Amino acid sequence: MHHLPNAISIARAIAGPIGAFLLLMSASAASESAAVTYGLLSGVIFVLAAVSDWLDGWLARRIGVESALGALLDPIGDKLLVGPYLIAYVIIAGFDIWLATPVAVIVLRDLVVTGLRLRAGAPETLKVSYDAKVKTAIQMILTAAPFVLVLVGLRDLSAWFYYWVGGVWFLAVLTLWTALPYLRAARSQRRG
Repeated sequence: MHHLPNAISIARAIAGPIGAFLLLMSASAASESAAVTYGLLSGVIFVLAAVSDWLDGWLARRIGVESALGALLDPIGDKLLVGPYLIAYVIIAGFDIWLATPVAVIVLRDLVVTGLRLRAGAPETLKVSYDAKVKTAIQMILTAAPFVLVLVGLRDLSAWFYYWVGGVWFLAVLTLWTALPYLRAARSQRRG
């Protein structure tokens, strides 16, 4: 039971690439029924994994097993959930520059911040900020949005695609903003 929160974070990290692969399978399926099946599986995996982001932290606090490892695994799990889905959307959109650019910013920021965390050695040195938690929530909502839009019957991508891309651009800007405290903390840690 003590390892359950960390196991949930690891499962979320594994769910991202699997769900993104199913999303790509959906986009390239030969039949509509296969596309729907793969798409539903991908969407269910994403929603369950996104909910697990709340669950692992709540469970760790509830049973009193918060740890430095858990503090490191949780944000890595988030990044490995969202990043592959965003990359899958870019592939499905034919590498549309308006989508690929903000996704590249988001993924690169996540790699840099994760690298800083790993280099810091102690996760408490570069704790997840409140702004970064809000950013993660918005990331998960925006990543789930295409599933929801298609599910409610908006299958004509041209009706909403660039509005959604605008949301991804907003997310990219927010992502850069939330990287600044980590960069400052890493710089002051090097000086100290």
